Amino acid sequence: MLKNNTDQLIALFSEFLRDTMNGILVFDGNDRIIFCNQSATSIYELTDSNDLLGKTFDQMVKHCHKSKTGIVIDTDDLNSWLEYANTKRRSKTYRRFEIDLHNGSWYLVSEQLVENNCIVMICTDITDKKNAENRLNEMSEELFILATTDSLTNTLNRRYFLEQAQVEKKRCQREKYGYALLMLDLDYFKSINDRYGHACGDLVLSSIANTLKVELRDYDLLGRMGGEEFAILLPNTTHQSALSIAQLIRKSVENQTIEYRGHQINVTISIGLSLDENADKGFDSLFLIADKLLYLAKQQGRNQVVADD
Repeated sequence: MLKNNTDQLIALFSEFLRDTMNGILVFDGNDRIIFCNQSATSIYELTDSNDLLGKTFDQMVKHCHKSKTGIVIDTDDLNSWLEYANTKRRSKTYRRFEIDLHNGSWYLVSEQLVENNCIVMICTDITDKKNAENRLNEMSEELFILATTDSLTNTLNRRYFLEQAQVEKKRCQREKYGYALLMLDLDYFKSINDRYGHACGDLVLSSIANTLKVELRDYDLLGRMGGEEFAILLPNTTHQSALSIAQLIRKSVENQTIEYRGHQINVTISIGLSLDENADKGFDSLFLIADKLLYLAKQQGRNQVVADD
């Protein structure tokens, strides 16, 4: 009677293993598959479990890599990938990791090392969870962009520019480099809004911002301070190189023609340049100096760079 009950339990358990939604594989001590259910078979995008039985781990990896089906094996050096993977297998009694499939699915895999050096592998579908995580990450990135970026010009907004400027100042101070601050303002911008309307003014601002980005280095900071005023932080910069960059920016803007409803619009900018050669000045004072020099550039006729000594 006890034997019959045991046989029934074994039969029920075997049926459960075959029908469960989790993929289940058992590898023997030689890394050959000695058991797999239908869910595991579908992970490899195969239809019959017999296509898996007797195959080694290496053989299935090579199948996925060559056919671009089943598990994603993202490598140009398959032998090195296999060598690394095999150092991980059986290195611990139990381990967990994630895999992704060519069809877009994701699985959480657990490997349990059991008697005779066999491995029991259980694969749980976590596609919905990963998709939710990806959507959450995308939303977080979007919120970060909204919080730090000026939507019209796609430059840093004032608050975030000032935060990042302080970070760069401290880095330059540690590395004993100087840095420069440029304050820029579009000349006679109000007359553009008055003559052509605010839609044209927005186009001019975004076009000028794009011109500024082209002329700057990857590690320079560009932010819109408000209205038609921009600020640029130039890390690791000498007085001469900062002045050269400022003049290059001024000329690029001067030579740019913006098309708007049949009109050709040309604008110029005035620039105030302040330098902190040893990165030991307060950033607020540097900001005020650059702003005063910008005002002086306006007074002296616009379309020019005025730098501190």
